[in-house]
Amino acid sequence: MKKISLLIMAWLFVAHAMAYDDYGLWCSGHAVLENGKTISGEVSFDLKFQVVRLRKNGMVQAYSAESMAYFELFDSIKKIHRKYVSVESPVHPGYSRKAFFEVISHGKLSYLRRSEYVRRPRATEDMRAPHVYLNTVCRHVYYVHDETSGLRRIFNFKKEVLPMMHSFREEVETYIERCHMSLLKVHEQVRVMNLYNQLHIMDNKLAADTQSESTKLGR
Repeated sequence: MKKISLLIMAWLFVAHAMAYDDYGLWCSGHAVLENGKTISGEVSFDLKFQVVRLRKNGMVQAYSAESMAYFELFDSIKKIHRKYVSVESPVHPGYSRKAFFEVISHGKLSYLRRSEYVRRPRATEDMRAPHVYLNTVCRHVYYVHDETSGLRRIFNFKKEVLPMMHSFREEVETYIERCHMSLLKVHEQVRVMNLYNQLHIMDNKLAADTQSESTKLGR
């Protein structure tokens, strides 16, 4: 039994390692280019250089955010589906360029996330020879996007995002209070964003149904 378990673990390790190569981790997925063309196959996203590589029939092609509308993939490590969209991102006043953002919640207000590598100082625990070195870590930065205001970086969800939900303020505040949310955790923020977007969908559907009935009665 022990040998079987070791063999299974070894097989899983090899299978996981085979998903990596010089381009990083390959995941099943597809991409839609700016011209509307859809390409399905294996997807590898280079976070540092913001490049998406697509592999199909042994051929590898690379795309930047300028030439791609969005791409989706299945994260085999986290076991979840991910979607990334290409959005105009301000670099400095008067200049912007497209970059990839992960979609956390999509709707009237879209909640987006961009991951970046940063170097942070870290002290050693060896008190005999203490020194500080730079440790590279992955940091998530969150944004809200709508058709009117475009992209906006969020530092304080409660102070910056909740006022943007004024059209359903009462429903949102009631939900937050009933669920005892502090809104300091990302999963709570996502739940509130999903609620707000769902309320907008329901409101638009109700308006469309009302308009349809009015049109029928007017005939």
